[in-house]
Amino acid sequence: MAKFVTSIVLGMSLISSLAIAQDTVETDSFSARKASMLSSFSESKQASIDAFENSKAEYLAKFNEVKKELSEKWDTPQLTNKTTWVQYSQNNDIKRSVNFETGEITVEVVGNNLTEKELNAVVNNQLNELKTETTAQAYNKDPVLAGATPSRLTANEKVLPDVNVNELTRTAKTSSFKQNNGLQLTKVSMSYPTDRIAKKAMTYMPTVLKNASKWEVEPDLILAIMHTESHFNPMAQSHIPAYGLMQVVPTSAGRDVTKRYLGQEKLLPPEVLFKPDFNIDIGTAYLNVLQAHYLRKVNDPTIRTYLAISAYNGGIGAVAKHFTGKGSLSRLADKVNTLQPDDVYQSLVNDFPYKETRNYLKKVHTKQTYYKNLLQASVI
Repeated sequence: MAKFVTSIVLGMSLISSLAIAQDTVETDSFSARKASMLSSFSESKQASIDAFENSKAEYLAKFNEVKKELSEKWDTPQLTNKTTWVQYSQNNDIKRSVNFETGEITVEVVGNNLTEKELNAVVNNQLNELKTETTAQAYNKDPVLAGATPSRLTANEKVLPDVNVNELTRTAKTSSFKQNNGLQLTKVSMSYPTDRIAKKAMTYMPTVLKNASKWEVEPDLILAIMHTESHFNPMAQSHIPAYGLMQVVPTSAGRDVTKRYLGQEKLLPPEVLFKPDFNIDIGTAYLNVLQAHYLRKVNDPTIRTYLAISAYNGGIGAVAKHFTGKGSLSRLADKVNTLQPDDVYQSLVNDFPYKETRNYLKKVHTKQTYYKNLLQASVI
């Protein structure tokens, strides 16, 4: 009997030990899977961060490389920025620029002993190219953006509509001087009516209205942001880098929008952000992220708009820190919900730490009022 009981006890002990061992194996297996998943997530996250940082570094490296090359002929090399579209041709001897803010178009030529007839031929040729050039063609001619890889961009909108060559040449003013490098520079400045540039807003109205409805953002705000960011220059770019009509930054707006609406952060390449329809879609989606998610606990819609405008330029974290001393969005809401809209506006335009953002809110606010009146009057 004793032996039988002993056998049962040993058997039960063995079963218990096996169960414990199995639990230990399963626990170890789960821990290993968890550790593997966390490691994989961490590696994926780091790879994403690396991709964004590499993209910025590549852009800046190419920007500086092109600028250095241009400095061989130009004392002050100029590349496309937010408001001015610049192109070089003829082995970098000719530069054409369009300032979307002032309406000035210039054609500049580096070279000695240029006759009047030769200069007129260059100017006419440049203006005739300007009449027909599309955003996709402009992208492929941009030495910083396109490089050696042809773009798949298929944006057929003209960069500058309604170019009248005869009208422009009648406003031409010519000046000439010798650069520090000894090369003669001849500059022809012409005036493109600024009201035509303003009318470019009409070109994008169908897309603006569609995305205003899609993302629940006021169309006057979209137009005001676009006007302030690029003056409707579809080739706008900055060293941040930011691209296109709404100056979408792949490492901030692009990341936030793709993470929230695609479920995964994706690096949006420049060529897709220079497609006007897509740029407006992403820019407006980012305004939705700011207003409907980051600032959803802010009760007053006017205050929410002021905060979103400032965040579009200066970052949501900086806006939260300005009002709370920390980057807490819940504390931001608690704070501004005790204030009046004008108190928030005055604080942002007078006391926000970044001068650019202070001025940005003023500009966008003024333009939003302008476009709201136009839309109400059905002028555009």
